[in-house]
Amino acid sequence: MNPRLLADENTSHRLVAACQSLKAEFPITHIADWKSGAYLSVKDPPLLMALRESGLILVSFDRASIPMHAGDLTREGLGHSGVILFHRSVARLAYGKQARALVDFWNNAMAWDWADRIEYPPRP
Repeated sequence: MNPRLLADENTSHRLVAACQSLKAEFPITHIADWKSGAYLSVKDPPLLMALRESGLILVSFDRASIPMHAGDLTREGLGHSGVILFHRSVARLAYGKQARALVDFWNNAMAWDWADRIEYPPRP
């Protein structure tokens, strides 16, 4: 499986496992498992630029800073490879709901042009 989605460090490994139990080849990896964890604790702008270079879409709960930094990169002409953010109404510990929402969303969204795009999966 080649990942297209990267779960950030504030997203549980359990979400990744739940997605892959729903769909065995679901293209997600956790940041701790990507590049031997080299991007754990990296600030948002350098992380978004590294993901752009790798063509990975960020999956996150960080609605406070990620959209701001992604927007800044877009306005500066650097861009990003896409961000998927969970709504506040999706509990951080509801891994099954998160996984179903993400897998269902991705089934419809995988073919989209993700350059400089920020999306929220529908609430479960």
